[in-house]
Amino acid sequence: MYTRTGEIKPEPQGLAKADGTATTSHEEQAEELLAKFFPPLPDNIKDEGSRQQRAPVMMPDLTLGGVERQLWATKSWKAPGEDGLPAIVWKQVWPSVKHDVLAIFQESVVAERISHTVGTYGLLPTNHFGARKQRSAEQTLVLLQEHIFSAWRARHVVSLMSFGVKWAYNGVCKERLLQRMKARRIPESLLRWIDAFCSERTATIVINGQSSESRSLPQAGLPQGSPLSLIPCLFFNTDLVQTQIDRNGGAIAFVDDYTAWVSGPTAQSNRRGVQAIINKALDREKRSGATFEAEKTAIIHFTRYTGRMDSEPFTIKGERVFPKDQVMILGVVRDSRRHYKQHIAKALFIAMVVPVVDYASNVWMHACKTASAYAIHRVQRIGAQAIIGSFTNVATGVAEAEAHIATIQERFWRRASKLWVDIHTLPRTNPVRNLLRGIKAFRRFISPLRRIADVCRQLPKDTMEVIQPFTLAPWEARLQAILNSQGEEEENKIKELAKAGWAVRIATSSSARNDLVGMGGTIRIPISVARAGKISETFSVTLGTREEHNPDTAELAAIAHGLGCLPEIRYRVIVILTSNRSAAQPIGNPRQQSGQGHIREIYDAVEKLRGNGNRVNIIWLSSNSELNIQKTAKMSARHATEPYITPQKGAAKAKTTILSRTRADLRSERKLPEGVGRHSRKVDSALPGKHTCLLYDQLSWKEASVLAQLRTGMARLNGYLYQIRAAPTDECPCRRAKETVEHFLFRCVKWTTQRKE
Repeated sequence: MYTRTGEIKPEPQGLAKADGTATTSHEEQAEELLAKFFPPLPDNIKDEGSRQQRAPVMMPDLTLGGVERQLWATKSWKAPGEDGLPAIVWKQVWPSVKHDVLAIFQESVVAERISHTVGTYGLLPTNHFGARKQRSAEQTLVLLQEHIFSAWRARHVVSLMSFGVKWAYNGVCKERLLQRMKARRIPESLLRWIDAFCSERTATIVINGQSSESRSLPQAGLPQGSPLSLIPCLFFNTDLVQTQIDRNGGAIAFVDDYTAWVSGPTAQSNRRGVQAIINKALDREKRSGATFEAEKTAIIHFTRYTGRMDSEPFTIKGERVFPKDQVMILGVVRDSRRHYKQHIAKALFIAMVVPVVDYASNVWMHACKTASAYAIHRVQRIGAQAIIGSFTNVATGVAEAEAHIATIQERFWRRASKLWVDIHTLPRTNPVRNLLRGIKAFRRFISPLRRIADVCRQLPKDTMEVIQPFTLAPWEARLQAILNSQGEEEENKIKELAKAGWAVRIATSSSARNDLVGMGGTIRIPISVARAGKISETFSVTLGTREEHNPDTAELAAIAHGLGCLPEIRYRVIVILTSNRSAAQPIGNPRQQSGQGHIREIYDAVEKLRGNGNRVNIIWLSSNSELNIQKTAKMSARHATEPYITPQKGAAKAKTTILSRTRADLRSERKLPEGVGRHSRKVDSALPGKHTCLLYDQLSWKEASVLAQLRTGMARLNGYLYQIRAAPTDECPCRRAKETVEHFLFRCVKWTTQRKE
């Protein structure tokens, strides 16, 4: 085998047995690997002791509707089953093979149910992140970073410990897992499911293309790769994180990665707190069967003053662990002074691509100053060279403008603005949301989140909508919209239902004009159920400005408002008519999106109506339909956006609209840096802009390279080649003038014929 330098390395040694002898066959190798991957649990696992038992959370039985949602949510070319068939195959044959699909996707259904229960009933500590919606790694890093900066402002040193668990999934003790899940209100039916999930597992080892026989596993733990493994892993590790975060310290976890810290005047004064963290982790190890590896345990003291550092080691399981200058937490290398130089270098070394370089940029972009930014700007230039073939020594700003790629700052601030908006839409139970209360105009140790707050200070804060992890419980029936694109016969039936005078009909509409967004609608009630003889009602509401709202959320608000205006009716058919397809479809598949609150209101109203024996249908009809009720609804919506109308107060601002406006502002502010690209400004005064895509996209790479050279002035012409000492003279071969881009294009006599052609 060769390394990158071409050096020949010796063949790798064969797999050794536990006694040191070499394996001689694939069967022996398979046995050794199984013993290594699935180690037995410790012989003596201490008893957990008595735990407070609370009433379990009740859940309905699994339904085919939940299985179907998981099927359609799976990527089409992902193969979740042992047969290797992609999900697109099961989508095509559904629902004729319900049993087979249930066997493949039931783990996803159970995982979704447990995740919803955890978020709704608060079964896990708020500082335990991962494996759930709105609990990302970036939020974990931001939370930790803000507490470090808060301690610095109090002139404290933060001593942090990061623990590594050996075989975090395979080493899970099933009995302890079930005991802890039961103590946290998981119902008995799901406990039996988890018990079966962790029992009677088998494994097959593939060595050099040869598969071993299937072997039973006496200690399987949690199977990695299953969508159900992550949620139980949270319950297994959550006792460590059951602590309050305050000025003296705290703890966070991301799935199985556990990090704890203490804060004090000096690193030496923190030793007692650090030792208490070590003792707590080791005690938990004895009670759970999980094993902490000393070589994977890292200790670091965060301070800006070297006089407060302490290099004295700690003893963990008989091994001395010295404090380090840098540790890696969730993929980000953190140094004791939090300059992130090592993270920037490593990200570029791994791969010069945007997703890798930008990972967690909200945490470290403040440290990306001139020296560190040079390497990242080189990534930009290399990217531009790959796109349009420009020279690598073209100024970064010019190369970015010609290739029409986002600048470093634009990318960073796009992510930062999204983080800022996302934080304001988090529910109050998320600890990252509570960081906003502590952000003040500090002069010392300004945290990255504080810098983001300064840039995004114009965005609305308290009036932004709140996005919940789940709009509906996984077992709630969905209300599917009926679309008039299902064949001529079906379309006629839909139109007949929309025109039915015996049905209660609600038509809604939204309008966006005059820099306002409004909603309107009309309600037609049959005479037999009309209230006080009134068979028609209209409503019109101005939600706010176009910078804070959008027609889609306005349409959802109109549907919720119309349902709320209905009188007490029983055993009727209620038809909701809308011409906004973008609003009708999310009602049947709600997610973490703008208008989520209105969707929840719609379902609450529909549930109440169905409880009285009513049937509710949502029908989408195009805006070109000739129904008078839709025209009336449109007129009501347009009335809400007249110039003289004052918007109502208190309406929650739409997250997507706020975010889109912020990103548009970032794009509008983009321009070439001062003193850069004088030649490019002369050639194209509209730089930067989308028009460069039209110039380059229709050309081959060689043609694009020639055009880029001419537009940037750095071309294979003697005028430029002489500047970089690649040509003996700057004279044109025609010997009449210096060979520049202007001379080459307009005056050189060697190209007169080509110009005429």
